[in-house]
Amino acid sequence: MTTVLMLGGFVSTLAQDVTDSTEVKSEVKPKREFDRWGVCLDGSTMFNGFSSQTMIGWGLQGCYRFNTNFNVGLGLRMLYWEGCSESWHDNKYYYVFKKETDDDGKSSWRRQLDIVASATYILPVIKRGGIALGGTVLVSPIPSESFDISRTLITGSDESSHYYRFTDATESKHKHVYDGFQPGLFAEAGIYYDINEYGTKYRFTLMYGVGTFDLFRGSRNSTVFDQKLRDHLPERELYHSLTLRLTVF
Repeated sequence: MTTVLMLGGFVSTLAQDVTDSTEVKSEVKPKREFDRWGVCLDGSTMFNGFSSQTMIGWGLQGCYRFNTNFNVGLGLRMLYWEGCSESWHDNKYYYVFKKETDDDGKSSWRRQLDIVASATYILPVIKRGGIALGGTVLVSPIPSESFDISRTLITGSDESSHYYRFTDATESKHKHVYDGFQPGLFAEAGIYYDINEYGTKYRFTLMYGVGTFDLFRGSRNSTVFDQKLRDHLPERELYHSLTLRLTVF
C-alpha cells in the first residue's frame, strides 16, 4: 500500500512539472499578432551606361501589408546627382549647356526631392528568406527644371588643331521649363531576409532594377538661341538601380 501511494505521488509531481514547463514555454513565445502597418528606410543608387550619369539617394516610406507576402509603400526620396555640362558649336557661336550647380552655387551636386511609391512581393525559399519581386515609381512633385545656356561668338578657328578664338562678350540665359513631373519607373528583383526580435519583424531586401528616368526631360524639349537641345544633350537611356531596404513591421 505504501508503494502504491509513493508511486502515485511521483506521477502527480511529474505531471505538475510537465504542466509548469508548458506554461513557461507559452509565456516565453507568445503568439505574435499580424501587423499590417510598418515603415521602410532605403538607400539606393541609379546609373546608366552611355552618359555615365549616376545618382544616389535615400528614402522613407510608410508601408501597408495586404498579407504576409505582399506590401506597398508610399513616401519621399531625396536624390543627389552630380551636375552635367555639354558644349557644341556651329559656324558662328560656341554654346555651353550647364545643369550642374546647386541653389547656393557652391556645389556641383544637385538635390531633388521625389515622391516614391513601391510594391514588393516575396517568395519564401528558406524559413526566413527568399526571392523578392517588385517595382518603384518616382515622381517629382514640382514639375520644373532649370538650366543655363550661354553662347560666345567665334572670331576665328583652326580646324586642324580644333582651336577657336572668341570674343570677350558672352550671352547667357537661365531657363525654367516644364518637365512633366519627371516620372521614373523601375521593375525590380532581388532577395530578402527576415529577423524577428521581441515581437517586431525586420526585413532586409536587396533589389536590382531596370527602368526609365530622364533628368533632361524638360531641357530636351527646349529650344534656346535657335538650338534644339535634344540634338546636343545625352540620349535618353535605360537606368539601372540597386536598392537596399530595411522594413519594420
